[in-house]
Order: sequence, then C-alpha cells, then structure tokens
Amino acid sequence: MKREHLWLIVHLALGLAWIVLLASRAPGDSGIGATGPQVFVMLVAAGWLPSLALAFWQVKHRRWRSLIVSDLLAAALVVLVAFSLYLPLFFFNVAWFLPLALLPRGVLSELLVRWLPSRRT
Repeated sequence: MKREHLWLIVHLALGLAWIVLLASRAPGDSGIGATGPQVFVMLVAAGWLPSLALAFWQVKHRRWRSLIVSDLLAAALVVLVAFSLYLPLFFFNVAWFLPLALLPRGVLSELLVRWLPSRRT
C-alpha cells in the first residue's frame, strides 16, 4: 500500500473514531441535547464529510508547517461555521462540534503513519 493511501486511511479513520467516541459520550434521552446516534449523524454529515477536501489536500502537503496551519485553519472554520450556520439547525448541540474541530487530525495522522512502519518489524 502506498504511503499516501495509508495516510489518508489513517486520517479518515481517526476522524470517524473521534466521532464515535464523542457520540458515545452523548447524554442520551435526557430531554436535553441529542442522543448518541443523533450526535454521530450530525458530526458525520456536517463535520466529517466536509473535511474530506482537507484530507485530500493534506495528503499532498505533509510538511509539518502545512499540517499544523491547515489543522488550525480547519478548526477555526468548523467553529465559525458551527456558531453561525449550524446554530439555528442544531441549537445547543453545537457544542459537539468543538471537540471535533479541536482534534488535529493532520498532525496526528502524520505521527501515526510514521510510528506504524516501525511497529511492523
């Protein structure tokens, strides 16, 4: 498998794993907020799918400076969009976008891909 493909798989899987973890921490049917499955769908549809373009850009620009800057800009954009466009749609559930935005997936993906080959031997 090409290193770029592995990096892209790690990047996308890391985002999905983070969403699953966040959705598992949802309060449930308490009457306040969303259930776990609702949080999962919301984060995948409005947070993870739009980040596909970032993942494809980052896989071609895997220098540390580019990864850090693009992760920061993506986080700022997700937070900005969450507090503007998504707020009327999701009301108080906008809080679920903050931990999603703050995960530096590009940097973590690069670290994991560099660590994986050393663990295979």
